[in-house]
Amino acid sequence: MYEFQTATLGLSRMGPNRELKFAMEKYWKGKIGKDEFIAKAQAVEELGWSLQLADDKIDSIPVGEHFYYDGVLSWAEWLGIVPKRFAHLDAGIDRMFAMARGVDGATALGLKKWFTTNYHYLPSEVDTKRSPANLTDYLANVKRGLQFVGADKARAVIYGPVTIIRHSTFAQTEGSIDVQRFALLAELIPIYQKLIQDLSDMGVKEIQIHEPALVFDESSKLLPLYKQAYPSILANKKSTTRIDMVTYFEDVGADNWTWLMEQSEINKVSLDFTRGDNLALLKSNGFPKEKTLGAGIIDARSPWKVDPSKILPLIEELQSLGVSKDRLCIQPCASLQFVPWDLQNGEDNNLLKHQASKVLSFQQQKIDELHALATSDKKFVADTNEAWSVYKSSGTRNEEVGKAVAGLTEKDFTRGETFEVRRPKQMPELPILPTTSIGSFPQTAGIRRLRQQLKKGTMSKEEYEAAIDKEITFMIGIQEGLGLDILVHGEPERTDMVEFFAQQMNGMLFSGNGWVQSFGSRCVRPPIIWADVSLDHAMTTREFKVAQSLTKKPVKGMLTGPITILNWSFPRADISRKEQTFQIGLALRKEIAYLEEAGCRVIQVDEPALREGMPMRSARKDEYLRWAVDAFRLATAAAKSETSIHTHMCYCEFGDCMEALDEMDADVNSIENARSDDETLRQFKAIGYKKGLGPGTYDIHSPVVPTPEFIRGKMESFLENMEVSQLTINPDCGLKTRGWPETIEALRVMVEVTKEMRLEIQASA
Repeated sequence: MYEFQTATLGLSRMGPNRELKFAMEKYWKGKIGKDEFIAKAQAVEELGWSLQLADDKIDSIPVGEHFYYDGVLSWAEWLGIVPKRFAHLDAGIDRMFAMARGVDGATALGLKKWFTTNYHYLPSEVDTKRSPANLTDYLANVKRGLQFVGADKARAVIYGPVTIIRHSTFAQTEGSIDVQRFALLAELIPIYQKLIQDLSDMGVKEIQIHEPALVFDESSKLLPLYKQAYPSILANKKSTTRIDMVTYFEDVGADNWTWLMEQSEINKVSLDFTRGDNLALLKSNGFPKEKTLGAGIIDARSPWKVDPSKILPLIEELQSLGVSKDRLCIQPCASLQFVPWDLQNGEDNNLLKHQASKVLSFQQQKIDELHALATSDKKFVADTNEAWSVYKSSGTRNEEVGKAVAGLTEKDFTRGETFEVRRPKQMPELPILPTTSIGSFPQTAGIRRLRQQLKKGTMSKEEYEAAIDKEITFMIGIQEGLGLDILVHGEPERTDMVEFFAQQMNGMLFSGNGWVQSFGSRCVRPPIIWADVSLDHAMTTREFKVAQSLTKKPVKGMLTGPITILNWSFPRADISRKEQTFQIGLALRKEIAYLEEAGCRVIQVDEPALREGMPMRSARKDEYLRWAVDAFRLATAAAKSETSIHTHMCYCEFGDCMEALDEMDADVNSIENARSDDETLRQFKAIGYKKGLGPGTYDIHSPVVPTPEFIRGKMESFLENMEVSQLTINPDCGLKTRGWPETIEALRVMVEVTKEMRLEIQASA
């Protein structure tokens, strides 16, 4: 007999072997038709439902949440929030993909990080005139879920209107953002009213309304939207249809807590108990006796098993605070899309041999954990306690690393000379507006085939390195021919910007098939940090030396920064994130010394994940930014003054951490800009930023080649906001996912426009 109800809030969309990824890419290339693509996507969704139905493990199963590309994008399409540059296209998945990827003459929607995760969403763009709402496809998906799962278990998932509005961008010429938000809400309320009614008429017994925007530290701006929206949206719902208001990634704060608990039409409130402090709010305010608590006690973003010594007391405490067993539903804190599909999955056999595997838990295992907790499975508790005991005594600590971290002083975080003194010493031969790329070049089928041959043992290491050297030679030749000023080796040897480094550091663990979605069809395999991190050999100098030997121009050393390695990995559960990041910073400090010894004069330390690790609540932000900035400085501070330290950041909202970006003390910060309408550029200007800056000139995630007019417009904007001496010219991001034809053509346009503008600047001097 079950002691508690169980629920999930969503599963992986990709499938156990990335079936949706490959189906999407085949559909985009015209290799399969729409019907076949949809059938493959639905097969993945149905497999996820079956996992939850097996042995009657889960009571509440989400339906209508298996999005093809992104949830915010899908809801924008269904609600008619379609920019006018796409409005002429037929409604449906093709228009949705056009908004995601861009089409000729129409740039793609922006790309931003979803809260504090490494998942990217596409912000809706709100025009003054919107397309008609069309929820036919969504309702059909829900109907199919009802039939497969059964009406008693199916829970229709809706992305709430305030979360959609909070993740939208508005025209700067159409009045204040607040006014535009309320205007859009007024249009959405009747759409949601009818949607709730339609779902009730279909026989949906419970609706999960996902409103994670409730965790933003913005109650003064967002709470009035909630107060206007929900009394109207829920006013006419049937009494037989229950409403579950779902939040995740943080606590909801005192003001939002009060509002949530006062809403009589909300029957269940789902809260995250793995991040933030919803427990303190519950202790202070109590919990209404007429509501069910969806207790997010399973960490949906962690690959580690639950620790019974922590989770069982939490369940008991929730009951002691007045949440009776019949009103307590245990569930993951968020969708399980953030962890791989199954620990037992195919290529992960080597992972299962590792000593840490007994305390790992992917999507399938977390469903099993929920079932075990709900049934008070004593064997599960005993086995899990034993597994954690063995893990903690299995050599996870390194005495030398511990002493190094403990012995750090202020000097270890500070460059030898100030930026003003060291900048003139760095590559003085460069022209104004030096051109470069961010790092990676297209990963062709041939390059991937080389890695597979090495992995299978059909190619020796020496043969593989010789083949990689040919790729580097080709890439250097392309850049020389285009006339770029600072070159890169192109990273043909790297599968992923985190995985490559983590595979060479001690303390990291890998899963052969542990894929999670990053955005669209792009998936990543996050490393698992299982022990203290250290480095005992150079990681990148061999390829750097090959590249530099082929050109007289400077070649960048390419590293991934400590915060990004941490945030794009699965961190340990037994020590602080700060300590783990400092360990990684010390390892990278060694690698920078190796590169300098090899003759490298410009080293890029990418930190695209700096912002996403920042807590949602302002009270905790400053502490995070302090140690995050310190970790970057720890990695780079020992570099020579003559060494130019670049960093790269992308696809985050940086407005609330601009000073931290300056405090990192990088010589050049190349940053995503093409999709953000120069917003980040203006933010740098506003703080009086004086160091080097490389705002992205074009969006590399779209196959559309920028026109000379577009590049010129971007560069003119750069010059309006920054001094010419500050600027480096580069694309938005690495070019790994692009094909060679558009890569070469886009870079050619960028370089030619830059040369023209150099002449114009020099002529006017």
